[in-house]
Formats: sequence, structure tokens, C-alpha cells
Amino acid sequence: MRHYLDYGFEDKTAIVTGAGTGIGEACAIELAKGGVKVALFGRRTAPLEKVKEECRKYTDGVLALSVDVSDKKAVTEGVGEVLKEFGKVDILINNAGIESPVKYGEIPFEVFFDNLEPEEYLRFFEVHALGHYLMNLAVIPSMLKNQYGRIVNITSITAVAGAYSSPAYTSSKAAANTQTIAFAKKYGKQNIIVNAIMPGMTNTPMKAPSPPEEFEMVAKMTTLGRVAEPIDIARVAMFLSQENLFLTGQVLTVTGS
Repeated sequence: MRHYLDYGFEDKTAIVTGAGTGIGEACAIELAKGGVKVALFGRRTAPLEKVKEECRKYTDGVLALSVDVSDKKAVTEGVGEVLKEFGKVDILINNAGIESPVKYGEIPFEVFFDNLEPEEYLRFFEVHALGHYLMNLAVIPSMLKNQYGRIVNITSITAVAGAYSSPAYTSSKAAANTQTIAFAKKYGKQNIIVNAIMPGMTNTPMKAPSPPEEFEMVAKMTTLGRVAEPIDIARVAMFLSQENLFLTGQVLTVTGS
């Protein structure tokens, strides 16, 4: 049985970046459940292959490609492979992200706040802002050709809260938010809809070093009484990826509050 029957996913093709774990993995699987042909982008091939096998339970069209979204050549070649295999790109989930390499129990806001070297600082912008930019530029020609596109950018509530991580992380996520609005305004009349999701704390492998106390603290502060699971964010991404959508240039807070 197909999921998301009223979302118009049939015969659509999607790229999900950072698809090997967490929110990206959940988005890829949900798209596959809707019958979408899915291309999985990520730097590490082993996690991608596991997600690929899961997606194959629901859709015949699955690609797994090692792509660093901050590398223009890699992005161009990766998207080229998708176009060669599937002929078009209808949906892009810009999910690839990085976090400060904390040890178990450390909090980036405390450990890395004022200790990042310039190259480390800029790396966050290379992935979170430049990565979205390069991916958008690579897929939009296909979307323009078909006068159809849905782009969902996964950012972070820290983009507006300005806490819980390093200034490099939070400001790069804020840049991704404003860039979302810019692309939405530029391409809206061509039926290319661009929105962003700002998740709150989400139980992903990236958050594995966080101590249980941090999860408990956030859960107590949240109206729904828990932190998000990847599927919670993925379901919102599915809504923003649907065919009949009169909503663009929006940055949605998804924190359970």
C-alpha cells in the first residue's frame, strides 16, 4: 500500500542529502514509501547502502552516491548521475549537516563556543549554507524545465535561539534560513516551492554524545513532553514536498512546542 496517496508523489524523483542516518534516513524512507524514486547523497557509503536496502522495500528506483555537498564538482557529478538514471529531479531535501565533534557528556555551547579556528568555523557554512546553494543550483535547471520543484531545507531552531551550540553552527543555520526565502522568491512563479524546517532537539546519531540529562531537560521544556524522533521531522518534510502546496518561503519551527 502506498503512503501519502494525496501528496502526488507517484512518478516523482527526489534527492536527499545526509541520507545515511537520522532525519535524512527517515526522509528517504518516507519518500520511498510514497513511491518516489530516491537518490541518497552522503559522504559515507556504508550507511547509505543500508538505507538503500530499506528504501528498496517500497520503490524500485534507488541510488546511493557518495557526495560532499560542499564540493561543487561532487555535487554536479552526483546530480548528473541522478538525471542520467531518473531523467529529472522533482524534490530536494537539503539535510546534510555537521556538528562540533564533542565527546560524550560535552555540550558544544560550552566547549566550542569560542575555540573554533577560522577553517573550522567556515566549514559549518560550507556544509549548511554553501551546500544548500550548490545543491539548489544543480537541481533547479531540471525543475525549471518541468516547471515543478519542491525544496525542503533542514536547518535548526538554534538559528533563532542562538544557543546550545557554537556560533558557527547557529549562524550557518540562520544563513540557510534566509537563503531559503531568497530562493523561494526567485523561483516561485516557476512552481518551485522552497521552505525550511527548524527542528528542535532530535534523537539522531549526531546527538549521541549528549548526556541523558540534556534530553530530559529539553523534554521537560517541550509542550509535547519529549524530544523529536527523526520520523517526526520527516513527516513535516513530506508535507512540504507534496504536489498541491500553496506555501513557500516559510521557515517552520518543529520543536513539539
